[in-house]
Amino acid sequence: MGRRANEKQCSCAEPSLENSSGILTATTPNRKRKKSMSFRSGQSGTVVRKGQMWHGRYYVDVLGTDQRRKASVPIGSVLTMNKTKAKRELRTILEKMGLNEDSHLERMDTAAKTFAAEAAWWKENRLLMFKPSCQETMGSHLEKYLLPRFGSLPIAAIDGRRVQEFITDLSRMEYKWPKGVKRRLSPKTIRNIVGVLKLIVGERVWRDWELRLPEIPIKEQRWFSPDEMLRIVNAATGQWKVLFATLASTGMRCGEAFGLHVDDLDLKAGKIDIRRSVRDGEEGSVKTKRGYRTVTIDPVLVEMLTKHLNDRTSGRVFQTNRGTPHSRNNVRRKLIQILKALNLPPAGLHAFRHGRVSVLRVNGVPDDLVTEWVGHSNLKTTSLYTHFQDNFRQRIAREVALFAQGNLASQLPDSPNSPNFGSFAPFARAA
Repeated sequence: MGRRANEKQCSCAEPSLENSSGILTATTPNRKRKKSMSFRSGQSGTVVRKGQMWHGRYYVDVLGTDQRRKASVPIGSVLTMNKTKAKRELRTILEKMGLNEDSHLERMDTAAKTFAAEAAWWKENRLLMFKPSCQETMGSHLEKYLLPRFGSLPIAAIDGRRVQEFITDLSRMEYKWPKGVKRRLSPKTIRNIVGVLKLIVGERVWRDWELRLPEIPIKEQRWFSPDEMLRIVNAATGQWKVLFATLASTGMRCGEAFGLHVDDLDLKAGKIDIRRSVRDGEEGSVKTKRGYRTVTIDPVLVEMLTKHLNDRTSGRVFQTNRGTPHSRNNVRRKLIQILKALNLPPAGLHAFRHGRVSVLRVNGVPDDLVTEWVGHSNLKTTSLYTHFQDNFRQRIAREVALFAQGNLASQLPDSPNSPNFGSFAPFARAA
């Protein structure tokens, strides 16, 4: 009796979809489901048995409204197929109808919020909160990759499956450099593009995605050794010598060096206050909160800066002939010229920063002071900037060697498996 009542109740909740003429008519949307197929990534339908036939039931959107209706289609005889096969056949039918295609979802729900609309709001209200460098990169990812792929889709139609296909396509994509060289997007760039996508759609959409992103290969960042930095500074002339010496002796970012004003320098106390940064010719804030800092400099750099300023008391420390801030690309071009003349591998201005951190840590400067001077937020970031030369590794290996402890080798027991030290003095056995 209870079962009959439940069946009766269910039949009332799902009114008939066919009139006496057998024509489907619009019905009230099922309250237990989404209002429109545009809010679903797809449907597989339901298979039911009616007499000796399998029938497939599925939803169809009513064009221009937020309503859906149920439709039914005969699949085949129960004598020739089981329910599992009938489900596969229904899925094939739905695919042929195109009910799960992007174009159908876009057409069926014109009122649904599209990715392009959400991206426009995000760009206007959220992107401006990021640093200028981030705005440029993230805006480029949005315009070049995300909008062409997802722009016309409703937000709810962007699921993990579509995003995974997008990631795969990005990993295969090639782009041309100005000189015609073809390269693929790096794994890091792909991860950054997906990161922008997540920021736009929000965690409520992406938290259930199970994505497989390309692995970022472990590659050591190019850095300048102390010898390379000295050679570069000695080879440079004019203000380039002082600029490269400042980068090498402080580890500041190039934009921070371009943003230095004369009143930021306290040469009597041997200190530099870092208060701003320059990007694309515009002054702005430094990269992080820890970027606002005071760096103590050595007497040699104090003397170089004193001669460079030549009694100037205002203006920029480093500037072009027109008094404008230096461009990173122009300064890097000058650095490349010097590296070529010295027959050194190419590198960017950030190699000075990596070199400075490495010098400080190799010489035992306390970690807290290192992070303070270079303006890192934590020691984990500082560790990524730390590099060791082979001669330093070899020296440390000799100093902490197990067999470097006096005549420890002579105390080892004689056995066929004992190490053969030969005639090396530190490890020679007593006669």
